[in-house]
Amino acid sequence: MRLIRPARNRQDRRWAIALSLGMLLVGFVAVALMSLLPDERVSAIGALAVSAALGIGVGLAWLIRAVSDRRRPLGDDLVRLLAPAFGDGYVLILSPRLPGVSDDIAALLVGPPGVRALVARRWRGRYRVRDRAWEYDTRSRSGWIACRTNPTFEAAAVAEAVTRWARGATDDPVLHVTPVVAFPLSISRIVLEEPDGEIVSSDNAPWYAQRIGRAQRMDADRVGRFVQAVVDAADATVQARVAIPHPQR
Repeated sequence: MRLIRPARNRQDRRWAIALSLGMLLVGFVAVALMSLLPDERVSAIGALAVSAALGIGVGLAWLIRAVSDRRRPLGDDLVRLLAPAFGDGYVLILSPRLPGVSDDIAALLVGPPGVRALVARRWRGRYRVRDRAWEYDTRSRSGWIACRTNPTFEAAAVAEAVTRWARGATDDPVLHVTPVVAFPLSISRIVLEEPDGEIVSSDNAPWYAQRIGRAQRMDADRVGRFVQAVVDAADATVQARVAIPHPQR
């Protein structure tokens, strides 16, 4: 399996760190203003105290998250899950940023069976999916309870967005993108009971690869054109996000 990591990761981390530092600055400025106000300005001091707490608290949380992301390269768990199961005819594009597509997209898997849009969930525990219904095993008297979110619906929304983009941005107007929910970590135990949709986990990755590999919808040239279109669009999106407009003279 060939792997493509868009160069946007560094820019995204820099932007996240910049936002967190900006929030911290707001909090510290609020603290400084509090020290300058007279004691009788109770309402103003209270408002500044709230601003300081929010700015420092949110800024620290964002900064810790941004720094932690630097230690854990994005998508490594997906690569470990999929690489042993798929051959050289497949391309995995990690976290492509495409116009009109949610950042919830974890990867695009492109190969002879077609295009698949993956959303990744790092859930801990035992889950069961029936048709489109997801349940969690509480291991208590409550038994199985409905999950708060539905990965099947979330993956379908991402795949539909990629399909809309592809039909307008590529020379393949009939292209269809299949949604996939991926559970790349072994801490996620998924019980499949006739699910409506494709699900891949550490338990079924080899079987999943064999099953979808039976269909042959795209030749090598078609795969190459689609992958190049994704890379070009992702690069353009990154440049648009990080570009700083110059003042007009």
